Amino acid sequence: MKKNSRTFFLNVDYKIYICFGIMLIASLLLLIYQFTRHVDCENAKFLVHADEYVINRVVEFQDNTEGAKSWEWDFGDSTAVDKRQITFHKYKKPGDYIIKLKINGNCVHEKPITITSISQETGYLPMIISPTVVTVGENVQFDAVKEGGESWEWSFGETSNTDALGKTPNYKFKSVGDKKITLIVNGDIEHTAVKTIYVAPKTITAKQKIDIKSYEFEKPHVAFSLPRGEAQKDPMVDMLQYIPVSPRTKSKKDSVIAEKKAPEISNEQFQLLLNQVAAQAKTKDDFKDYLCGNFEIPVVINDQKLMPFDQFCQNLMGKKIKISALRLNKNSKNCIQNISIQYKVKKMMIWMKE
Repeated sequence: MKKNSRTFFLNVDYKIYICFGIMLIASLLLLIYQFTRHVDCENAKFLVHADEYVINRVVEFQDNTEGAKSWEWDFGDSTAVDKRQITFHKYKKPGDYIIKLKINGNCVHEKPITITSISQETGYLPMIISPTVVTVGENVQFDAVKEGGESWEWSFGETSNTDALGKTPNYKFKSVGDKKITLIVNGDIEHTAVKTIYVAPKTITAKQKIDIKSYEFEKPHVAFSLPRGEAQKDPMVDMLQYIPVSPRTKSKKDSVIAEKKAPEISNEQFQLLLNQVAAQAKTKDDFKDYLCGNFEIPVVINDQKLMPFDQFCQNLMGKKIKISALRLNKNSKNCIQNISIQYKVKKMMIWMKE
């Protein structure tokens, strides 16, 4: 006699159904817990902000990551871990620190920070003390006023390089015209002091006064005229017909003039000039000698964008930039042909690539 299949599950103990139900409910609760605590580790959003990254100054830390429920801040200076979403911290010693944030006990993110011992904004901008009008070739003394200043970089407007170091340098100008003097204190390019002075030509004075009474005025043309008489043949005319004419010789070319080359500039010096362009202390015209006057050379930006150099300089002005890599390609005349650069721009207190 065949067994009825409809009565097969009737023989299963009801406790098994209860166990399966409990396991299903527990799995659903675990899934819901994991879903509510899920964080996209690749898109964590946390900020580190301070007016100045100086010792004994407050630095603010804040996390805005979507789905974050717990936080563990490690400030990198061996202090206790902070578990608040928004917190504050002071560093006691200058140096480079790595800030680590663990979100929901899973995602770990790091950010570097540099703490200095010198305030870059102490008091006021640097002040340049010098005369407003000087003479070419004259020894001119400059002085600087800046509270907390320890290093001084002067550029006197005749070259794009740093012309002097020190608080009170002396300089002799070699050409006339308006000269833009720039001063960078403690390496703070964002607070560059600028002053324009005029270099006047050297005045030439007479060694002795001219006595007008002893001056002999020009004689009338009659005094230089020849006496009247019959025209005579010049004896040189007859003499020249007996002088042999030497054959023409091929003129030798002068020695080859040395080829003019562009001045030498290193990647570090070029990077410093670009930082000064961003701080609006330099313009594209300060690169003229190194580019041999060609402002249309291509600039490859972060391996993604391509634009001419003059547009690149205009794009940098007024921004806070941090250059990580720079490569200059030059031709046989030392002229820069193209530039490859990697840099970031500070926007909303975050460094990001353009």
